[in-house]
Amino acid sequence: MRLLTFNHHSIDENSTIGEVNEFFLELSKGIKKYILEYGIQKSKFYTELENFIKYEIIKDYKIIDAIKSLSRDLQSIIWDLITMKCNDDCLNKLSEEDEENITDYEVIFSDEASENDYMILSFVLEKNGILLSFNRDRWVNSSIEILKYKDNITEPAYIDNIATEKHTSDLIRKDTLKKLPTENIIYSDNFKNWFLLQDNSSIDKIVSKIGEAEKINFDIDGFLVKSIHQNIWQIKIGTQGGLQQSAIRVLFIKNDSKIYILHGFVKQGGSTYDYTNDISIATEIYKRTNEI
Repeated sequence: MRLLTFNHHSIDENSTIGEVNEFFLELSKGIKKYILEYGIQKSKFYTELENFIKYEIIKDYKIIDAIKSLSRDLQSIIWDLITMKCNDDCLNKLSEEDEENITDYEVIFSDEASENDYMILSFVLEKNGILLSFNRDRWVNSSIEILKYKDNITEPAYIDNIATEKHTSDLIRKDTLKKLPTENIIYSDNFKNWFLLQDNSSIDKIVSKIGEAEKINFDIDGFLVKSIHQNIWQIKIGTQGGLQQSAIRVLFIKNDSKIYILHGFVKQGGSTYDYTNDISIATEIYKRTNEI
């Protein structure tokens, strides 16, 4: 479960009603995508505002007014989220260590000279929460860089942020990549992009088989791992969609105790499959990443 936290710092009191409605619409679509992906039961809503729906975004225009501007299905999503709101119970669950961490430093931004109270950002950072923001100013990215300031020393940190559907897609992508084993393993961008295009069943198989290969130190065992060309080795993942003629394969190179996972593909045609193109792709990727 992650805490979805309304970010009132993203509001511009000089916005028009039309701009507010557009920002709120974009945010609501991002929230809907998040809830459809992870489920409402795994989402908790938090705001430090005393009465969220009556909060005045701009003069004479409240959160409740922005909610009413949405389509019926989006209104339903927002109300569902608000009913999952936690108030003091979220704060009461903070350990003494959490409280010390939150109050131990200030949150600042590198381009901002003025002093603002960003305690809510410290809270979100320590609780691994997600900001819910209006898509403007510094809040237009899915990952917000902040600086933790203490004793004249700054340390960068990052907070997940949703203001649009794309931001939610970025977070889903990041969560999916986190499933992959990482110890002494380097994944190419080519592989990661291919991996994210696979269906959930194939993703689970890929993660599982790479994990199994890791347990045997990616050594050739004649079944799971085998050499297909010089120093290029293959992990046999399994079939795609239960089709025997569609076999998922991953190519990698071992070098200096590192595993370079380079290229994934679906092998068609059983034993007659020609690996030449896939070997060329993997070789070129390895050359680019290692300059050899």
